[in-house]
Amino acid sequence: MHHDLAVVATPVATGHARLVVTGELDLGSVATLRDALARALPFATQRLDVDLAGVVFLDAAGLGALVWCQRRARSAGAECRVVASSAVVERLLHLTGTHDLLVALPAVAHPA
Repeated sequence: MHHDLAVVATPVATGHARLVVTGELDLGSVATLRDALARALPFATQRLDVDLAGVVFLDAAGLGALVWCQRRARSAGAECRVVASSAVVERLLHLTGTHDLLVALPAVAHPA
């Protein structure tokens, strides 16, 4: 069964946006993600969160788009981070050594 890629962008706060990505992220659909990332980056002057919890397939083309986004955001003084991911995404990120580059670290609770 083929799962078309869908990307929904939402503003979170000034300078902070979120993309929720669902479906198959591969060579055939990566242009959709790249376009959404490119449209979101000018508004995400501080942070762009990418939620990949609904991604059922991810290949090197999709991974490349995420690395491109992170590098482009960083060069502009912002961050592009994966904030949620499916098991498929987690596995590829770990296998390729890109997990620490792309995944947001969980917030650390400080004692009151």
